[in-house]
Amino acid sequence: MPAVTAPASQLAVGQHVIVRHLHIGMLPGTVEQVEGASVVVALAVKDDRIGRTIGQDWAVEATSGRGIFRYPGRLTADRNGSLSMALSGEVERIQRREFVRIEAFLDVTVRGVDEQVGGDTTTVDVSGSGIQIQDKWELPLGIDVRVELKLPEGPPLRALGRVVRVGQEAEQKGIRMDGIARADEDRLMRYIRDREVQALRAARGR
Repeated sequence: MPAVTAPASQLAVGQHVIVRHLHIGMLPGTVEQVEGASVVVALAVKDDRIGRTIGQDWAVEATSGRGIFRYPGRLTADRNGSLSMALSGEVERIQRREFVRIEAFLDVTVRGVDEQVGGDTTTVDVSGSGIQIQDKWELPLGIDVRVELKLPEGPPLRALGRVVRVGQEAEQKGIRMDGIARADEDRLMRYIRDREVQALRAARGR
């Protein structure tokens, strides 16, 4: 996982990010303030466990056109769900965004992070950075969701996501997935590659 040059100043106020802790896991939030190597992130949902982690290692993960960047740092304060972090300056690009999208009909559960919406449905297509689903609930654009995607093998893939677009049909919605665990990302990419190989073989009449 190579380190790259991506200073804290590349984080912008209003940017949607993921904050991550080894034991608490991933939490969605929005950048409230950036000053030098310090950043303040307002959580979408408060977590009472955070106060016990002040002084411990955290990271901020942000998506750009070149990938997902992880900014490691240390939590310095938790003010009613606004987390202040001192970033270390060592930044890692953890996932490329140029992914093939394939047609796939997989069972998936989508539920709002802080709104009581969603449930069980199926995907229309899948890529390494997101999914398109059959939307039974008219999910609003911009809503943060939790995704549980059932791949053919292994346990469900779990990720945070955001509804980012309306599909070619009104009842379809595109969800960008962020903060996918490395093992789940690898499983998803293997599934996509296998489907690509199957499609090539079918096209060649094998």
